[in-house]
Amino acid sequence: MAADANHIPPASGLPLWVAALISVLGGLLMSLAYHPCDCGGLVWVGLVPLFCALWLGRRGFLRGFFLGWLYAVAWHSVNFWWVNNVGTLFGNSLWVFTPAIFLPLMGLYAVLVGLWAGAANTLLRPRLESVPVAERGQQQTRIQQMWDDWALRDLGSTLRCALGCGMLWVCVDWARGAAGPAAITWSHLAMPLYHGLSLAQWAEFVGLAGLAFLPVFTNAVLWGAGRRCVLLYKGARSYRSPWDFYLCMVLVFGLFIGGIFLSRAYSPAGMAQKDSVLHLPVMSMQRDIDQHVIFSGGVDSDAPMLRDTLLHMQQVQQNTIEQALRQKPGGGLRQALPLWIVWPESAMARPLWCDAQTRELLPDRYLTEVLRPSLALLREQIGELATPPPVLFAGTTLYEIDPADPMQLPKGHNTLAVFPPDADPLTASKQHLMPFGEYVPLAESCAWVRDGYRAFTGMDARGMLYPGEGTEPLTVPVPGSGETVQVIPAVCFEDGLPGLLRPFVRRNCRQVIVNCTNDGWFGDSCCGEMQARAAAYTCIALRRPMVRAANKGLCCAVAPNGALLDPLRRDCDCHTRGFSYALLPVDANAGMTLFAMLGEWTVIPALLLALLTCLPAFFREYDTISAFRRPLQRRADLTKGRK
Repeated sequence: MAADANHIPPASGLPLWVAALISVLGGLLMSLAYHPCDCGGLVWVGLVPLFCALWLGRRGFLRGFFLGWLYAVAWHSVNFWWVNNVGTLFGNSLWVFTPAIFLPLMGLYAVLVGLWAGAANTLLRPRLESVPVAERGQQQTRIQQMWDDWALRDLGSTLRCALGCGMLWVCVDWARGAAGPAAITWSHLAMPLYHGLSLAQWAEFVGLAGLAFLPVFTNAVLWGAGRRCVLLYKGARSYRSPWDFYLCMVLVFGLFIGGIFLSRAYSPAGMAQKDSVLHLPVMSMQRDIDQHVIFSGGVDSDAPMLRDTLLHMQQVQQNTIEQALRQKPGGGLRQALPLWIVWPESAMARPLWCDAQTRELLPDRYLTEVLRPSLALLREQIGELATPPPVLFAGTTLYEIDPADPMQLPKGHNTLAVFPPDADPLTASKQHLMPFGEYVPLAESCAWVRDGYRAFTGMDARGMLYPGEGTEPLTVPVPGSGETVQVIPAVCFEDGLPGLLRPFVRRNCRQVIVNCTNDGWFGDSCCGEMQARAAAYTCIALRRPMVRAANKGLCCAVAPNGALLDPLRRDCDCHTRGFSYALLPVDANAGMTLFAMLGEWTVIPALLLALLTCLPAFFREYDTISAFRRPLQRRADLTKGRK
């Protein structure tokens, strides 16, 4: 057997252009695991091409970073292609917006995957020993022993690297979800695991970042076990059981079975068995108004929303009567008229104003002469349907002004407003603003940023929105029952950030997440469906139900097990105007999940385990110092040759 041949010789490795092509094709393959293709099973093999490009070529951090960066750019460019709709919204063609904004943004977003791939190609690269070579006249038992020893060493090496790569990816997904204003969870490797709801249930314990370990570990084990079996068959014409692959399958199958029980326990049917569960009838409405209409001030009246609300309530009443006629005697009618009605973001025709010190709404003309009389009339008309006056939720813009200093510019907030029947309105402002949509970074200090933003959008970068504060949920009544429910406010894509909503969770009390979003920025793209699935993971991680209303996204309710209830999807003509109705199971004894208590706690042990798996390579000079020194030595040799 060759002496200490611990890696594939550079001469036999994949050329860089071949490895780059494999990486790009692998990234495109991984993108198919996400919506709208929804080939979720590809997440279990989507990283195998990248491992082939990394571990069948030369060792080196820069090479690994480049290949991983290419992989992520191809993956995210397909996965986030709907972002280009923002360019067309402001009159920029794809030929301008894509190379100037979209591709640089995807390249920046791919840096973390590149860093992961650089570590995977150095400290976490397996020791790919040369296969045993039998000498002439050597006994068969000796040859068999050589192959057995080789297979055992290869199994240990690839299993160590698979564990390290999986743990390091947990840190990568956490960093992408905690990257300040750019935080977004829609590209986590846990997102394709949503199908079937079984494996997704473990987000309650480990969060989305911790759940991403499973696909990465499986891909790496599959690559190592597959390579080992092929070499064994080619060299020894024999077969050895891939115990690492069997171990991985037992782990996945065990989590799958456990997730089935968790999903059933937190489903609406499972929670109906509890006496502490309140079934709250909610209705969310969808406007289907293009963003350019909102920009041009085309929404100048609340009358269409009020009229649609009454019509939808009548439709729910008709459905209730039809269900009662079909119901068997003694079956029990479970449908009821909505007690909570949720309008989407930007639903109200005019903004609201509040005192900057007390946060109380100021009685301006719109609030006192238009909105309140309109809501009173709506509740009076709804009262004719034999139901208590409902609570209205709506997304709006709230401006803070200081009455003592009227010359000070007001601060605008993207806000969820709550209008109970017999109480003062409640408000909660968005805390996680969208960069370049709700505010422009560095716009107040850099003139070139303001000029560039104005050139692309035609809008002034100054005077944008400000983030809200606070972690106290809103206490909202349930009309006709004397009960109250705590509302966890989520505006826009905040419903897909469970770490942001985690401080609002309280133990042993009824809580519902209420989300109003727009998604009109991205037209009739797949953005709404992706955001709804991210919101479903939030419900799983916190074990709280949700009702969400979208302008052009996905209008639905979400059960605590992540199931979408009555989702309002686009029809064949891409129209989504309508409503979603559901009975939300709200448990009075809802406890605190492990994620709600500790957040992304898996990041620290994952980082420690990743460092631990790097130690064998770190203490081998050949595997570390030479890997980083080789490019410098090659450059020095080239310089000496020129001289």
